[in-house]
Amino acid sequence: MRNTVIVLLFLLIATAPAWAQDKKAVPTHVPEGTSKTFRANQEWNYAQAYRTGNLLYISGTVAAGPMDKAMDQVYKTLQATLKQYNLDFTHVVKENLYTTNMDETAKHKDVRKKYYGTHTPAATWVQIVRLLEPNTVLEVELIVEIKKTE
Repeated sequence: MRNTVIVLLFLLIATAPAWAQDKKAVPTHVPEGTSKTFRANQEWNYAQAYRTGNLLYISGTVAAGPMDKAMDQVYKTLQATLKQYNLDFTHVVKENLYTTNMDETAKHKDVRKKYYGTHTPAATWVQIVRLLEPNTVLEVELIVEIKKTE
């Protein structure tokens, strides 16, 4: 647990300068099926998506249930969020995945491949004890490049 907190703090500190560059949050998109906890953006003080310069940061998207269904739900919701900005998974440059069961997550990697196809963004997968909502088993957040620089 302590290591997870340290990693999360490191990620927050490492990406803070990018957030500070542009104080304008893009319009919040709350995906259909998102729980009331995460709909309360003002209460939790976060945006589902935040644009700064050429990057779009998509907050963690969660799901509960059997891992294969949870993975499909998470990636389908992320796909809908990307679509709000006329983007798709080929624009993703970094994915952070948090799971309560890495073995089950790895068994269903084909669900993830269904959305990414042959695109291979940088990725970090971490097993954790639990997520904010006790019944959720998976959370995925993305960093997306809006305008390709290749």
